[in-house]
Amino acid sequence: MGQVVTVVDLEKPQNLIYAWGKNATYHFVFTRQNRNKLDEITKLVETNKLKPVLNKVFLLSEISKAHSLLENKVGDKNFYGKIGIEIDK
Repeated sequence: MGQVVTVVDLEKPQNLIYAWGKNATYHFVFTRQNRNKLDEITKLVETNKLKPVLNKVFLLSEISKAHSLLENKVGDKNFYGKIGIEIDK
């Protein structure tokens, strides 16, 4: 009973047959990758002209806490930014 949101590259179609029938809701965003735009965004981030706002970062082992925070803050105008998940390498 989860939700999956993914970006799908039209230039490199993926086989999504295994996504169906897993008791979840799926949201696909179809895009065409634009290397020049990604490079521009990278430069903005690297020069601190664009700063993503992270509200909170959770470890992957704390994913349930991240979900709870999101569920409880829906519609809260005082809650802003993104929630990050840190994955061990």
